Amino acid sequence: MNESDTLNESLLILEEKLKAKLNPVEPSQNFVVNLRKALEESDVAQQQRRTAASLLTIALGLIVGLAIFLIGKKFLVTDETPQAV
Repeated sequence: MNESDTLNESLLILEEKLKAKLNPVEPSQNFVVNLRKALEESDVAQQQRRTAASLLTIALGLIVGLAIFLIGKKFLVTDETPQAV
């Protein structure tokens, strides 16, 4: 048995002891669903979504603008080296 197996075993034993001593509480599904809905519909969450959408729109606009600039520059650049006559 290697060291990681021994460590995993001791962690599992510790976890079982803590479960037995602390007696964890299982929340009702109704409570969990209501809490999730309340958190997702909060003003902070909605503001974060609006901010994210705005930043993504700005980033997309900058990328499209850069692409147009680079394509336009490539078409408009003329050969600037002097040619022998």
